[in-house]
Amino acid sequence: MNDPEQTYDVGILGWWYGKNYGSILTYYGLNRAIEELGFRTLMVHEPLGYNGYRVLWPDDILSVEFARRVGYHYTTQMHFSELPALNARAGTFIVGSDQLWNPLIGRVNDDLFLDFVSPKNRRVAYATSFGNRGTKKFKPDFIQKHSANLQKFNAISVREGYAVDTAREVFGVEATQVVDPVFLLPARAYDTLADKAGVDMSGDYLAVFYLDPTPEKRAVALALADRLGLQRIVVIPNPDGGRPLSEELFADPRFEILAEDAPENFLHAYRKSSYVVTDSFHGTAFATIFGKPFSSIYNTHRGIDRFKNLLDWLGFGETRRLTENDTAETLANNPNIALTLDYTGAMARIAEGRARSRAWLQAALTSEAGTTAAIAPPPQAAGAQRPGRFTASNAAWEITPGAEGEDLTVAPGGAVRGNQVWCDLPARPAPGSACRLVLDWKLRTTAPALNLHLRNPATGDFQVIGKVAVEGRVDQARRDTVDFIMPSGEFSQLMLGAVHFTGPRGGALVTGLALEEIARSEMRKAPAKPKPATHAEIALKLALDDNDRFVKAHAQSGRSITSARARLMFHAHAIEKGLSRLDFRGGFGKISVPALAREMNNWLDAGRDRQDAFLRTAASVMQAYFDRHRRIDVDVSAFHALFGAPALELIAQAGPAEGGVLTAAAYREPVPDVNPDNRFLDVVYGRRSIRDFTAAPVADADLARAVQLAMQAPSVCNRQAGRVHVFSDPFRIQAAIDIQGGFGGYNTPPRLLLVTADLNAFLFASERNQAFVDGGLFMMGLLLGLQHVGLGGCPLNTAMNTERENALRKLLDIPESEVFISFVAAGHYDPAILTPRSRRLDVEEVMRRHDRPATTGEAAAPSQTEAVK
Repeated sequence: MNDPEQTYDVGILGWWYGKNYGSILTYYGLNRAIEELGFRTLMVHEPLGYNGYRVLWPDDILSVEFARRVGYHYTTQMHFSELPALNARAGTFIVGSDQLWNPLIGRVNDDLFLDFVSPKNRRVAYATSFGNRGTKKFKPDFIQKHSANLQKFNAISVREGYAVDTAREVFGVEATQVVDPVFLLPARAYDTLADKAGVDMSGDYLAVFYLDPTPEKRAVALALADRLGLQRIVVIPNPDGGRPLSEELFADPRFEILAEDAPENFLHAYRKSSYVVTDSFHGTAFATIFGKPFSSIYNTHRGIDRFKNLLDWLGFGETRRLTENDTAETLANNPNIALTLDYTGAMARIAEGRARSRAWLQAALTSEAGTTAAIAPPPQAAGAQRPGRFTASNAAWEITPGAEGEDLTVAPGGAVRGNQVWCDLPARPAPGSACRLVLDWKLRTTAPALNLHLRNPATGDFQVIGKVAVEGRVDQARRDTVDFIMPSGEFSQLMLGAVHFTGPRGGALVTGLALEEIARSEMRKAPAKPKPATHAEIALKLALDDNDRFVKAHAQSGRSITSARARLMFHAHAIEKGLSRLDFRGGFGKISVPALAREMNNWLDAGRDRQDAFLRTAASVMQAYFDRHRRIDVDVSAFHALFGAPALELIAQAGPAEGGVLTAAAYREPVPDVNPDNRFLDVVYGRRSIRDFTAAPVADADLARAVQLAMQAPSVCNRQAGRVHVFSDPFRIQAAIDIQGGFGGYNTPPRLLLVTADLNAFLFASERNQAFVDGGLFMMGLLLGLQHVGLGGCPLNTAMNTERENALRKLLDIPESEVFISFVAAGHYDPAILTPRSRRLDVEEVMRRHDRPATTGEAAAPSQTEAVK
């Protein structure tokens, strides 16, 4: 049932629509438990659009028919881009059980980490599983993306005990172990379903529920029935396409195939059985719920650790385990096989787990929306260890052992919180003892000071033990001493944070480390807490960061394609300017023409793109240059000889549309067909900063037209450094806006643009600020272009500290060589909405004339009123 206007308390995501009894009954348990706590639920169907594993599910499959029978409210399948609309229909979203966070399963995707949920709504995970024990399956990009997602959850619970450690150590979140959702309901709840079965089972029989039946498992069932003295064997086929295989494999009078696939029939056959054998995790769980004697064949294809975790919790250990290799002889000698099983301890554990887990669930669904499951320290990347004494939490650190010691270097963009490096302490003083740590090292950082930490290797927890002032002694041998009291707990490692090692090749060369116990009376008084950085100090730090980025781009100018293009255009544009002079000077270009010949020859010798727009412009400019001199009969053959044969071929083939000169009244390129009735004054005076957008989709073609209009803005030597990054994924847009921090209180815009300028386009040290000049001109053209094509735009500044900028670069994949100019929220809008008046200053306050009087001597300066007449 789906009423798109109906609102709910809780939206449930997970594999409730799967064609297997485990998934169906897992979510039945979760759904009913939440509703019994007083919440109205909406089951969210699997969204499409991620990959080939996500398919359109038929409406007449087992799970959906069951959903209708039990009265679920559920959505139809939608594209994942439509998920954010659900934020208006439910205040809390809960991702359910099963292996929804196992990266080895193709259907696991961003929605199962609740990436679409608004910050205003609650995010909860109940009994979610990472799959089998072990962390090698978690790749760095998976960890990076989903650590950020999971740390936004208000509460997280997991199904397996080892998953608590996985959540903390890999993803940086606190998790609580709870029972599988099927245990949230008592047996009588499943009795009610079993009473509605379409089959009627009676008598003594062995129930066989194999998800992955094989001839070996068939033989085990026969031998087990013989061992128990049961002549009748009832096979419950896997409803997910397993019936044909079961009918073929168990084609024997001894076996009886359950007549119809339905969860009610599955429960009925379990409830009436004398003994159960299964290779299913949930098949094992329901044997215990109904108190049946049972044996389990741990399913290697579906996660052995899940079986072990369940049976250890119930107190059965390995006593219920069989293998595919068991024979009549091994079963005859197995003392744990009998038609009775003591459930005293198991039922007590189930009751306790149910009560505890339902209490956790109620608290999670009613907790304050601001609480999160995130913990410190931030997550560590699995398998990121480096050789040598030091180990890093991820690839942000480069560790190089050498003769002097360990050289630790922070990768570009890596100087942010959460990137850590550590080594074992040389001693293990007792907690509470006074200690002195001595470090011999060389520091490379622009930070004024840095913290030293102790780290607990078992938990990842860390504590600051002291601060070291850099004091300008960069890359010099130094000894720093810190006195502290050893904290309680297993703090046995020294840890450094990359956030303190800013600047080019930030890091340290550690040559010596010592730790000794001292008397408390010997402890040195800690230095006074440094004063907060002043405005001037912060501004200087940011300016130095900007300069580092500019210098780095300048150093790479000889290697990047962008710089090569910039040099082509720089020299070509100089020649264009000479061609445009009214007092034309034949033979001009003694610097520019040889330089352009060198750049064109180098480009072609390197095998670069012959159709590149800047190369074509250079060729067209030189064609115009040679033609002009031919017409006025000026010999420039010496210049002609500088160009290689490939370059001359391009020059001969070039057309006049790519470069050269044209009259000021002419258009340099075709004018886009965009709203010809929209006058310039209407565009300029009609532009507003729009923050409320309609749901109308934004066409890529409209954005392209706006960008084309923006590209008419001038740039230094026509090097065109402006870039526009366009984002449509609502998750990335909201995440970027959250970091930017200037769009709070408004809905996520349909599109987000980021205007940047590529530093590789600037060739000289004096152009240190040109990126912002050219970027600003481009930015204004873009805003007017958006207005002209009928879209609203709101510039969102990028004036932020280095840490936030680096976080945005990582989130949005922005190259280090591009400087941020501004974000622009963009979309369609209702012209009747209200916008700030934002009154502009009077012209007299802005325009200042500096005319000198015509006569000798100085006359009084004109008044501001006269200045504009």
